Amino acid sequence: MIHETVSEACSVRGVRLFELRHVVDHVRGNLTAAEYGRELPFMPQRCFLTYAIPSQQTRGEHAHRTCAQFLVCAHGECHLCVDDGENREEFCLNRPTFGVLVPPLVWASEHLHSSDSVLLVLASHLYEPEDYIRDYREFLTIVGTRGARA
Repeated sequence: MIHETVSEACSVRGVRLFELRHVVDHVRGNLTAAEYGRELPFMPQRCFLTYAIPSQQTRGEHAHRTCAQFLVCAHGECHLCVDDGENREEFCLNRPTFGVLVPPLVWASEHLHSSDSVLLVLASHLYEPEDYIRDYREFLTIVGTRGARA
């Protein structure tokens, strides 16, 4: 059975949620696909995985000036919090068919990792330390807001 991609916006500026195109095959196994120009609005220049994260630890906790990211929990689960300085939402990434597009100038953090979580991140740019905004107050100044609602 083939399921086509469905996407929707959320209240955080530019963030999009995707239920990715996937094939359910009880005999041969399942497959999930994302393509540049369809689901991905950028050609990935970098990918990385986070895994073996202690459940009480938080990853991310930054925004990017120019880099966009697409996050999918390939195995297990973790929670993604996104914040544009005015709106904040949290999502449970718990299946390889669910992805979240995080555009530049959106604060993102990942927490509540299951012991078996493997988070796949596709990035629009190569690693550039100067692209990172790691201080939340600086982020708020850059986006020109007083802070997201709790």
